[in-house]
Amino acid sequence: MTTERFWQLKVSQPAVYEVVIVGNSKVNMGLSPRHLSRASGRQKIFNFGFVACCLNKKYLKHASALLDPNISDPTLVLGICPHCFFRPSPINGYNYWSSQSVPQREAIMRQAWMENVSLKAIAKTSARNLQNLTKGLPLSYYFPDGWEACYPGRMKHPEMYAESSKKLLTRFRVQPRIVTEFLEAVYDIHQEGITLYGYRPPCSASVRELESGKGGVDFQELSKSFEQAGGKWIDIDPVRYQSFDGAHLDFRNAMRLSQEVGAAMRP
Repeated sequence: MTTERFWQLKVSQPAVYEVVIVGNSKVNMGLSPRHLSRASGRQKIFNFGFVACCLNKKYLKHASALLDPNISDPTLVLGICPHCFFRPSPINGYNYWSSQSVPQREAIMRQAWMENVSLKAIAKTSARNLQNLTKGLPLSYYFPDGWEACYPGRMKHPEMYAESSKKLLTRFRVQPRIVTEFLEAVYDIHQEGITLYGYRPPCSASVRELESGKGGVDFQELSKSFEQAGGKWIDIDPVRYQSFDGAHLDFRNAMRLSQEVGAAMRP
């Protein structure tokens, strides 16, 4: 599947899911719906994560709207990190793709099928991965369930995210207004009968230190506020997972994390 079709499919999903996963690129790469389904016993799951996504009311409302209104326990799974509370970035993938004119889902699937038959999708995917390989970036494979599975290959910068995060946190700060808006949205969504699970995506020790320091988030307080608003917090031991750049998981670690989160969702 090409990059364009993958993101078009993200924003053209119907309201048919039992569980919707939300968050930024750590979530987009970090949770596999198929493996979450196996561990949780829930059937229809979609990964609605986007690059540089902000957990504001607009995005969370869209995510909630993908849940099937006729099921007994509609659920959101939220990956929460400080970058989700920055002012919306120009590279916010959700803002970009949700503002585009996107064909109907059926038309996108037909286009994807035709591109596969014509080998156009394979050519584009190969070109993208070759470019990533020359830059020392991970190879990626897109799944129709919204998961971007990554194979890091020979990563040149294992702490690349820590370096960029340090620069970001010197220029930006977590916005209290967005945190408040997020917690209000959690409360409102919970009142609608939707279950919400929150977790902190695992990252390296240096990134955890940055994210919990000046300009970051006190996750102990945030988890308490999240539960007071009606959510359920899942504690993830970051030491059990190895990222390829300080924050993002390869496909093997993502499958393991999906199983842990899924198991925590069981009654």
